[in-house]
Amino acid sequence: MTDTEFDEADLAAALEDLDPQEAAALTELLEESPGLLRGTLEEYGYLGPDETVDEDGFVTNEETVGLTDAQRELSTHLAGRLDSPKSVDEIVEMVGSEGAAFRQQYNSAQYRSWMSEQLNALVETGTLGRFRDGRSVYYTETPTLAVRHWVRLNELFVDELSVDDTAQIADDTGMPAKPVREAIRSINDD
Repeated sequence: MTDTEFDEADLAAALEDLDPQEAAALTELLEESPGLLRGTLEEYGYLGPDETVDEDGFVTNEETVGLTDAQRELSTHLAGRLDSPKSVDEIVEMVGSEGAAFRQQYNSAQYRSWMSEQLNALVETGTLGRFRDGRSVYYTETPTLAVRHWVRLNELFVDELSVDDTAQIADDTGMPAKPVREAIRSINDD
């Protein structure tokens, strides 16, 4: 069986699980607004926004999110040190203060703006988590921990959490949808 046949078989099986009204709506959406379907799939993290189709119908990768040496080094340096959520200022104090090993290698680590850029890149790749508490932004060791803090701050119970909350949590935390969805699934599996 080829990959195409396997994918078509999976699609056929998934469509059979839909009720007739859902199947009709999905068919109509596919025919009339494939862009809307794609946008929805991107919003919920099932497709990456970096994949686009050019005029010839080929899928292209416009931008690959990769980490710089400084970001990889920062990730390694922070491993195990974010036992509690930390703000950018606390992280600068921890790794960018005079005499800190990371600052010895990256002098820019003493600057809040530079550190914020590095941390945000780590969040975009799903390496770290981030959440907001009022006007303050905090970083966590994992996206799962950030989602747990979001749940607590929104006075919800973990068992109320579902993948339907992905877009809301991603919007509130500033994390990409895919790591948020994976974090929700991880929490629900616990």
